Amino acid sequence: MDLEQTIVAISSAPGIGGRSIIRLSGANAVCLALSVTTKPDAATFTTSQVIPLEICLPGERRLLADFWIWPTSRSYTKQPQVEIHLPGSRALADLVLLDLRRAGARLAQPGEFTMRAFLAGRLDLTQAEAVLGVIDAHGEQRFQSALRQLSGGLSGPLQNARNDLIELLALLEAGLDFVEEDIEFIEMEELQRRVTEIYDSLAQLRDQIRTRSTNQALPKVVLLGLPNAGKSSLFNAIAGSDEAITSPISGTTRDFITRDVCCENIDVQLVDTAGHEAVEDGDVIRKFMADQTRFATEDCDIGILCVDAEAGMSAQDRELSQRIPADQLLIVATKCDTPESGCPPFAAYATSAKTGSGVASLQQAIANKLREMELTEDTLVPSSAVRCLGAIEQTLGALTTCLEGIAGYHSEELIASEIRYAIGQLSEVVGAVYTDDILDVIFSRFCIGK
Repeated sequence: MDLEQTIVAISSAPGIGGRSIIRLSGANAVCLALSVTTKPDAATFTTSQVIPLEICLPGERRLLADFWIWPTSRSYTKQPQVEIHLPGSRALADLVLLDLRRAGARLAQPGEFTMRAFLAGRLDLTQAEAVLGVIDAHGEQRFQSALRQLSGGLSGPLQNARNDLIELLALLEAGLDFVEEDIEFIEMEELQRRVTEIYDSLAQLRDQIRTRSTNQALPKVVLLGLPNAGKSSLFNAIAGSDEAITSPISGTTRDFITRDVCCENIDVQLVDTAGHEAVEDGDVIRKFMADQTRFATEDCDIGILCVDAEAGMSAQDRELSQRIPADQLLIVATKCDTPESGCPPFAAYATSAKTGSGVASLQQAIANKLREMELTEDTLVPSSAVRCLGAIEQTLGALTTCLEGIAGYHSEELIASEIRYAIGQLSEVVGAVYTDDILDVIFSRFCIGK
C-alpha cells in the first residue's frame, strides 16, 4: 500500500442531510482538491484554514463550497488533508468525487483514513477500534464507552505495563552484556517485586475486561402476564413498531419475541412472552409455550408484570410475580385507555398502548431500575475485548514463568526471554508491532470514508 498516494472518499453518512463531505488525504491532497475549483494554486495554502471556494461544474456552472484544508502534518492522518463540504446532495458529491478521481486521487478502501492515522502514530489499535465503536454506537451508554476507549482508557494501562517491562528487560540485558565484570544492574529481589506488580495490574485489568465483556449483552427486560393482558400491545408501544401480533383472542402469542430498544439512552433487549396459563397433560403446544416463557424470565434483569386494569390482580398474577425478585419487578396496569382510568392500587404504573399514555414513564422507570442495579456500567468495543483478553492471558502466562524462573534461580537469559515475549504480546494489542492480517481484520470493518 502506497501511503503517499492521495486517497478520496465521501465520508458523510448516506441519506438526506444538510451537507455532504468529501475527504482527501495524501501528499497531493491539496493540489487535487483545488483542481476542481476556480483557484487551483496550492502554494497559497500553507496553514490550516477553512475557506469558501467555487467548484467548477459541467456546463460552466459554479458552486460555492467550504474547503477545510490541512496542508501539513496536523491532520487526522498526519498527512496533507482536505475536506470539501458541499450542499447535501449525494448526486453532487458523486459528481465532484468523480472529478477528483479523474484528477488522480484513488478511491479509499474501507477504514483507510483511520489506518493511516494509526500508522502515523495518531492512534493505537485499541483507539482505532474505538473509532468504529463511536460510529456504530446505539445509545448514550455505548457511545460514551467508545469515547473513553478512544481517549486512551484501555491502551493507557497496557502501554504502562509494556514500558515497565521494556525497562526491566533493558536492565537485565545490560547485566548480561557485562556478565564477565559481575555487574548487576537490577537485583533479583527488585526484579521479582516489579514483575509481580506488573502481573497484579494486568490481572486486575483482565478481570475488569471480562466483567465488561459480559456486560456487552444488553439488559434483558421481559414482559409477562396472563393471556390477553396487553403484553404484546405494550411491547409494540415501547418498541415503536408492530412486531408482536395483537388480537382480542386470548393466546395469540405462542413464542417469545425480542427487540432491541432504547429506554432513556440505555439500550435493552425487550422480550414479549406467551401468556401464562395452566397446562393440561398431553397439551404439547401449551407446554412448549410455558417452557419458553420460563426460560425467558429465568435470566431476565427486569420483569414487567402486565395486569389488565379492569380485570385486576388475580391469584395467577400473584403467582407470576413470585418468579421475579421483588427488586427486579415492575407491576404495570395495562389498557388504561380513558383519562378516568387512573392507576389501580396493585400497580406502580398505568399504561395505555392505544393512547401511548404512561409508556414514556414506564421507559423512564426501566432506565432508573437498571441504573439502580448498576447494569449500565462501562463496556468495551467487542473486538478490543477479544484481542486484549488473548494478549493479556499470554502476557500473564509469560510473567508467571518469569516469576517461577526468578524463584528457581534460572538463568537470566531465560527470564529475559519470557519478559521479551510478554512485551511482544502487549505490543501487538496496542499496535506497537503488528501484522498485515491484524490490520486487515480491524480496518476492513470500517465503512469507506473513515
